[in-house]
Amino acid sequence: MTKIAYEIRVEGELPASLLEDFDAITVLADPAGTSMRAYLADEAELNGILDALRRAGLVLVDVRREQEPE
Repeated sequence: MTKIAYEIRVEGELPASLLEDFDAITVLADPAGTSMRAYLADEAELNGILDALRRAGLVLVDVRREQEPE
């Protein structure tokens, strides 16, 4: 199954423990907020990450999907 790359941006700093339950996520902090790159198998995984961000009170700025080359 092909995994799909997502770039997720939020305002502010991401708590380190927030994404411990998720695999294949790279986190990059910058002055404008936090960017995450996640390789996910399906939208259910994406929704799990987005729900965790909402529960943490983070403001979602952007979600972009990119098809990975095979």
